[in-house]
Amino acid sequence: MQTRKTLMISAAAVALTMSAPSAQAANGYVSLFGGGSFLDKPNFSGTSHTRTTTTLFFDSKTSVDTSFKTGFVFGGNVGVDWGTFRTELELAYRGNNSAKTARLKTHYSVGYYLPPSSTYSTTWSSRDDIVPSKLTLNAYSLMANVWYDFHNILPHGITPYIGGGIGGAQVQISGDLDGHKINEKNDFVFAWQVGAGVSAPITDSLSMFLDYRYFVADNAALKFSPGFNAGDVKADFNDHSVLIGLRINL
Repeated sequence: MQTRKTLMISAAAVALTMSAPSAQAANGYVSLFGGGSFLDKPNFSGTSHTRTTTTLFFDSKTSVDTSFKTGFVFGGNVGVDWGTFRTELELAYRGNNSAKTARLKTHYSVGYYLPPSSTYSTTWSSRDDIVPSKLTLNAYSLMANVWYDFHNILPHGITPYIGGGIGGAQVQISGDLDGHKINEKNDFVFAWQVGAGVSAPITDSLSMFLDYRYFVADNAALKFSPGFNAGDVKADFNDHSVLIGLRINL
C-alpha cells in the first residue's frame, strides 16, 4: 500500500509539471550520472517487542551504533526541458559499507508464573559490546524531480540550477555483524531530495553537469537476524551526494 501510494505521488508530480504551459518548445533529454555518497551516521534505533498476559511478560530490544564509509551513487533519468525549468523521472542506486566495528546493544527479559504454585520466575540478558561489523546499506530510489535553470547569468552557456524531488526508496541492509550473517532485509519508504548544480554545453546536443544533492529516506524497518534478540530496527538513510553527469538532448 505504501509503495503504491509513493508511486502515485511521483507520477502525479511529473504529470502536473509536464502539463504546465511554456513559452518555448519542450525538448526531451536523457541523463547519466555518478559520484560519491556521504552517508550521515544512521540511527539504527531498536524497536521494543513487548508482550504482556496474565501469565507472561516479554520485552526485548536491539540497537546498533556504527558509521559508514564514503560510498557511491549512479543512476539516470529521462526528462523534458521546458525552457526555464525541467521535469524528470530518475532512477538511482546508492551504496555504503560500514566501519569495521559497531556498538551492539541487546536486551531481553521474560517473566512468567509457574503453575500450580504460581511462582513468578524471571530470565533476562543484556549486552553492550564493540563487535566486528561488515554491513552494507543500500538505497534504490525512484524520484520525480523539478529543476529551475538560471539562464544567461554566466558566460559560455554555463547554467546554474536548483530543485528537488519526491518519490520512494527501497532501503536494504545486508552483511555481517558480530560474526553473524545478516539476512537481507528491505523496506520501501517515502523519499525526497533537494539540490543545486551547474551545467555547461559540450556540443549543441550534449552537456555536462555537476551538482550536490541531499537525499533522505527515513524510518526504514530493517532487521538484524539471526543471532540477536529482537533484531528489528528503524534506520534512516540521509545522504549527501556529489554527482557528475552527461545530459543528451533528444
